Amino acid sequence: HPSLLPKHRGCWSGFWTIFEGDAETGVSCHRMVERFDEGKLLHVERLPVAADDTSASIYKKILPVTAACARAVLKQYFADGGRLAEGTVQTGDSSYHYRKLPFAGLVQPEWSEEQVERFLRAMHFPPFDGAAMVVKSEDGSGEEKVLIESMDQYRELRGRTTASAAAANGGGS
Repeated sequence: HPSLLPKHRGCWSGFWTIFEGDAETGVSCHRMVERFDEGKLLHVERLPVAADDTSASIYKKILPVTAACARAVLKQYFADGGRLAEGTVQTGDSSYHYRKLPFAGLVQPEWSEEQVERFLRAMHFPPFDGAAMVVKSEDGSGEEKVLIESMDQYRELRGRTTASAAAANGGGS
């Protein structure tokens, strides 16, 4: 699983790692059980999160770490005559994130600049659309959704935000 379980169980783990400001991420190889991502841990690989990481860069970093995690579990399996270790119970803060676009992909008007900056990085995963804002149209006749490419663009548009963004959220995770 592409997170340090039990944190960020479920989907969008790279997004939540960045959005929540985690200092590290990694891969957790775990036993499969009925409850999603709750099996005992067999091996964990860790790596730091850089201040400029995006969801895309996190996943690129995690690919070789995933292979290292799987190799460690397989090495142990074959060294123990084809038996998988019991594993250790997951401990620490846990979270679960559902398979839906966090915050409907929209910057929320009540967020601090730090939260917005992390959201922009967390939503960066080409070729998919990144973060957006719902703003009043330039002529004031309605609303429009605008993709946000930078903090400078966000600052330029934040005076045109509308209440629709918060209403569209429907819950973050």
